[in-house]
Parts: sequence; structure tokens; C-alpha cells
Amino acid sequence: MKITNIELIPIYSTREMGRTCPSDSEKAVSHHIIVRLQTDADITGLGEMSDINFDLTPRAVNGLADRLEPLLVGRSPFDLTAIQVDLEQQEWEHQVLAGIDIALHDAIGRALDVPIYQLFGGKYRERIPFAYPLAPCQIEADIEANLQRIETLQAQGHPTIRYYFGADLTLDERFLSQLRTRWGDGVEINALDASGRFDVETAIDVIRRFTPFKPNLVESPVKGRQNAPIEDFIAVKQAVEVPISEHASEAPAAVRLARHAAVDVFNLGVGYSGMTACQKTFGLAELFGIKTLLGSTVELSIGTAARAHLAAAMPNLDFPCYPSGPLVYYEQVVKEQVRYEAGHIIVPEGPGLGMELDEGRLAAQRL
Repeated sequence: MKITNIELIPIYSTREMGRTCPSDSEKAVSHHIIVRLQTDADITGLGEMSDINFDLTPRAVNGLADRLEPLLVGRSPFDLTAIQVDLEQQEWEHQVLAGIDIALHDAIGRALDVPIYQLFGGKYRERIPFAYPLAPCQIEADIEANLQRIETLQAQGHPTIRYYFGADLTLDERFLSQLRTRWGDGVEINALDASGRFDVETAIDVIRRFTPFKPNLVESPVKGRQNAPIEDFIAVKQAVEVPISEHASEAPAAVRLARHAAVDVFNLGVGYSGMTACQKTFGLAELFGIKTLLGSTVELSIGTAARAHLAAAMPNLDFPCYPSGPLVYYEQVVKEQVRYEAGHIIVPEGPGLGMELDEGRLAAQRL
């Protein structure tokens, strides 16, 4: 089986959250690239470059395809390692390697007539606990907007959230106070995500201030995030009771954080270098005794399915994960989107990703 063509299809999708803040009536819009790797065996591998922030003009997309074709066309998807090594010799925009890697895995799974999780050692778990992302409160109206979103999630049977905080700590505290007053422990706060806002001293003070709201962990507490000085992470970790998490999506950052026991939890992601690279960082975390969760850039169903397959095969998954795009976006481009049930992602079945494009929906979302 040889790859005969690569097709990159730029699309948009509309988020349920406001463009500038949770209460904004104008909705946020994300851009993605759907990848189709066609082969001479009449098998097409699907991939997704999710929520990208680079130029999607026809010239830019065609230029990206022109760069990828010599590295892919004429090769077998089963030569996965050799292709990955060749791809990693060049610099790519965020999500490019992930989109291609997902499509290669999908093609292999379809050729073997097995779900992708079988390529990573088989299904260790049937479903993946997830946390829905809530944007930070920036104005008074955002408090009620976020509470209403939780109300909807509760009605759907989804109890867990991830809250980005720190834009306005007073509003954050009022929002979280009302959350606990209304639902008590019925809402699980998996993470308070500081997005690298604070210096060390402020991070310690803020985490202590918000510990009574019972977050499972605090993410990216210090400026510089995964590139911050190791001493900053250690100082915060030693001063607070809540576990500290940081993105460790690429091997150098993961090795650096693990070697110094700088954090308690790795937020691991497919979006930087793909599924295989992410599996390696899961293994690194296991060796060093660091807990894990699987992160997200807010994907559509193709990207979400890839992450669900990988998570299903990883034995050391310790906290609810973040892929929730099929609940976030109004539009989808597949016939049947990834399903969610009782606070969990249901791992798709079927060969490969278990996803099939809906050509009508794809055309409607095309840029």
C-alpha cells in the first residue's frame, strides 16, 4: 500500500463560547485542516490539524501540501517510523505533524481492519473521563454565563470542568463560590488553569487562596510555563498542597521536568508531534512516577477520536482529560461524531479512527 496523494481541506467551526468572553453573544470561530491521505489500495487515512493559528489562504495551504508531498507520496503508511523521522527533520507549524500522524495511523488501522487503539497495545479502558473547558470570567456577566453552561453540562450528565482563571481573581472567586454554593461537590473542578500568569510568590498566594474550592490540580502556575526555571516549579510545588501540572507535550520539556521532579502531573498532548510521540511521554511519566492527563487544543471529532484511542490504551492515565470539542463546536464534518456519556468520552469502534467524513457537512464548513 502506497500513498498516492495528500489533500488538505481548510474548514471553520463555531464554538459555543463567546468570542471575547463567556457572555459575548458573538461566538468564537476556530479553523482546522482536514487531512486525507489517499492510497493505491483504495484506503484513505483521515487526520486533523485542530484549532490552528497559521495562515489558511489557498497559497499557504497549497504550499504546505507541496512541502509534505515529497515526504509522503510513494511511501507506505506502514513505514511509520521512517516517515516520522523524516518529518521531524523540518520545522512545522503547530498541529501539522499531529494531523499527518493521525492520518497515517488511520490508514494503517483501516488496512488491518482494527481500531487505532490496537496499534498502541489494545484497549485498557472503555471510556475516558473528561473535563469541559470554561473560559475565564472577565466581566460581571461572565459569572452567570459560566454558571449557565455548568447547568447545561449537569443536565447532560457531565460533572467535571476545567476553569481558566487569573484574568480577574475577584470575579474568579465569586464564580467558584457560587458554583460550590449551588452544586456543592456535584461539580468536579479538575483543573484551575493559570496559563502561566503568575510569578512564583503570586502563584503560591493565589493557589492557597483558591485551594478551598477543591481543584484536583493547578495548571501552568508560573510565567514561562514549561520553559520556566525549574526552581520556580519546585518552589511552588513545595509551598502548596494542590498538585501542580504543566504541559509536557514534547520530549525535551518532559525530560527536563521529570529529571528534577518539578511537577506532580504532566498535561500530555497529541497536537505537537503526534500520537507516537505522545505515547513516549506517557511512558516517561510512568518511569518517573509522574501522574498524567491528556490535553487538548479543542478538536473536532477526527482529532478527538485520535486522542480517545490513544488514551484508551494508556495504563497510566490519572485525571480527567480535556478533549471535548464535539461538545464545544456547533458544526461537525463527520457522519457520526464522537459520543459523550456520563462525563466520559466513548472510544469509537470500527477500523482506524472509526470516523467517516460527511461530504455535505465538509463542503458547508470549507473555507
